[in-house]
Amino acid sequence: MRPKLVFSLFIGVIATLLVDIVVNAIDRRDRHGSVDAYDVRAERVLEGIVAGKGHVMDGFMYFPLKTMADTIVEVQLGPNEFVEHSTFIFKPGDTVVVVGVPVVLNQHAVVLARQVSGMSGTLVLRDDDGVLSLMPTTWERIR
Repeated sequence: MRPKLVFSLFIGVIATLLVDIVVNAIDRRDRHGSVDAYDVRAERVLEGIVAGKGHVMDGFMYFPLKTMADTIVEVQLGPNEFVEHSTFIFKPGDTVVVVGVPVVLNQHAVVLARQVSGMSGTLVLRDDDGVLSLMPTTWERIR
């Protein structure tokens, strides 16, 4: 009887861990607009002027973009630590082109950037399938 009890406890622990991993992965993707929110079919190209300094919210870097239609949209670049380690530099007043998907995150309209191009080059944040780059070596600067 003792081996059955140990086996049952083992299976229970494994099942609990698997459920926790799946729930946390889904929750993380929904909050930060990862691959689930990024639909390459909905990509848009926005050209505009950087309307202010970048800011960090929930660990992600954002900046305001004033589009040619005189609307201001928040652009999510990606995890703050990766943006800071990139060599891509822009400042308020710079003209940039953003390829991304407009979404609603935490009841706020934002554009999830796949790439941002400016005078200092192009910062590639997601691959062609819209998957967010999570390793610093995958952040590219293209001249």
